[in-house]
Amino acid sequence: MQEKNKKIIKIINENDNFLIVGHVGADGDSIGSVTALTRLLKRTNKKARAYLNRDTLAPFSFLEVNEDQFYTDYEKLQEALNQEEYILITLDSGSLERVDLKEDLINSARFIINIDHHEDNTCFGKINLIQDDRAAVGEIIYNFVTEMLDSKIPLAIAEPLATAIITDTGALRYENTSSRVLRILAELIDLGVNIYKINKKVFGSLSYKALLLKGLALATLERSEDGKIAWLYVSRQMMHQAETDYTEGLVNLPRDIEGVEIGILFTEEEEKEIKLSLRSNFYAEANKLAAEFDGGGHPRAAGATVEKTLQETIESVLKAAHKYV
Repeated sequence: MQEKNKKIIKIINENDNFLIVGHVGADGDSIGSVTALTRLLKRTNKKARAYLNRDTLAPFSFLEVNEDQFYTDYEKLQEALNQEEYILITLDSGSLERVDLKEDLINSARFIINIDHHEDNTCFGKINLIQDDRAAVGEIIYNFVTEMLDSKIPLAIAEPLATAIITDTGALRYENTSSRVLRILAELIDLGVNIYKINKKVFGSLSYKALLLKGLALATLERSEDGKIAWLYVSRQMMHQAETDYTEGLVNLPRDIEGVEIGILFTEEEEKEIKLSLRSNFYAEANKLAAEFDGGGHPRAAGATVEKTLQETIESVLKAAHKYV
């Protein structure tokens, strides 16, 4: 992997125009990694732009991604890149379909550098740096930061790196929390990062409307007869009633029930478009279950989109899930 790192750094040093993007429905790792890498490239005097979907940014407003190089308006990004040659760097995206760009900007890139930590990554880039032993893509970007900066890491880069790592380790509660993760965070804290603030913003703050939706979702909670699978759902009617579609963290509620191995959240995006979120505790391979529905992810956290009704999706996923427990 060290050779891949050097190759990517060489490409960055020898070129000047980059577009950086994360995955659809971006989480803290995606947003934090995109923010950190974009700021790193700007600091090394490169032309770098990033696309961050405004619908996913609210919980991470403390990162203050308001510089000119960050785009939340897709049409303005298209205008800025019109007739320009650029290299596309995708982060935290297991497949090309997960990249949060339309085909026009993907196809217009000279080539793709694909940096990820999903073991089922489809290696869709010209260069693919896939490190599935890393807790977060932010952990991988940290390596680039330390290798490319001669001075200490500025807070504007350190904070999004910490956000990426803290988010994908579940505030250091998940089994991917390694000694290396703790050493990196210790260094970032010494540089001025306030991890209490990050944890509070990401995991300890909830809007009134989001709490109403959480209550509605909990009212749907069910558990299998053997107690190893638990699930809940969020329908479009429930989102309309609560006046929010914020479902972040809801999938952890059934997963955290004592004795449960697989927790599932079904979110009705459209009448026949159900977002499937999967979490497991110890042994069930959530990514393999997700793959049965053309999805993917990590062994303990995965997802998919199912083109069936809500009830049909619940029935088919539960039937498949029993094979993994």
